[in-house]
Amino acid sequence: MIGSGPLFKHHEPLIANPDPRRLDLRASMLDPFAQYRVRAYQQKSALTIYLVADLSASMAFSGHNAKPQILSDLVNGCAQSAFEYDDKFGFIGCSHPIDTRFLLPACRQPGRTRKLARALLEIPFKSDSKGLEHAAHHLPVKRSLVFLVSDFHFESQRISRIMHGLSRHDVIPLVLWDDSEYRDLPQWGIVKYRDMENATTRTLLMRPALKQSIIAAFRQRRRLLQQCFRAFGAEPLFLNQGYQVEAFNHYFQQRVL
Repeated sequence: MIGSGPLFKHHEPLIANPDPRRLDLRASMLDPFAQYRVRAYQQKSALTIYLVADLSASMAFSGHNAKPQILSDLVNGCAQSAFEYDDKFGFIGCSHPIDTRFLLPACRQPGRTRKLARALLEIPFKSDSKGLEHAAHHLPVKRSLVFLVSDFHFESQRISRIMHGLSRHDVIPLVLWDDSEYRDLPQWGIVKYRDMENATTRTLLMRPALKQSIIAAFRQRRRLLQQCFRAFGAEPLFLNQGYQVEAFNHYFQQRVL
């Protein structure tokens, strides 16, 4: 951030940064608009990072990648990245209601985050994700970077309520899907679907037309999620192949550009 640090960032007009002590006469002489220019410096600013995670039954799904393992990897990866820059990391696990065992206030303690990551591999995912609507009550007042992790298999009205609650923060939605949920279905055969939220099952006679219909429904759902989040100025990151650092790097590079 702009401040009193030692690193030069750029020049600014004197009227925008009225500090004559930082006046740069050479830059002022070269300014095509004949304005006085001052040096602006940058200083390091601590950041608080939170991972707000859906712990409902559907997040226990295991296909090509197990969603609990992805969630555990996200905790380890985000916490390690935060600690390397001396930032704080916190976690809010949301089922219904919010389980206080999975509330980690922002800290700089790698031991606690590693213990949490291991615990996420062993917990019984159950109930629903209504706790996501109350996650904002456990976040600090100061603006933070919030990773919102879920498969978002619920109505768009709930997504809007969740995003409204998190509006004071910089939110990055992480959508955990798996190709085995819809792409890797057989062309022909009997397929049993089980709703992990309410434990109901449904048997379908799979055929090419039905498979394409299911794939098209997921594509439409993807577009709907993008529209919902973009309405709040947030671009979702879809993690179909598990936790991959390259996907995060590319995402943040696109944000900078």
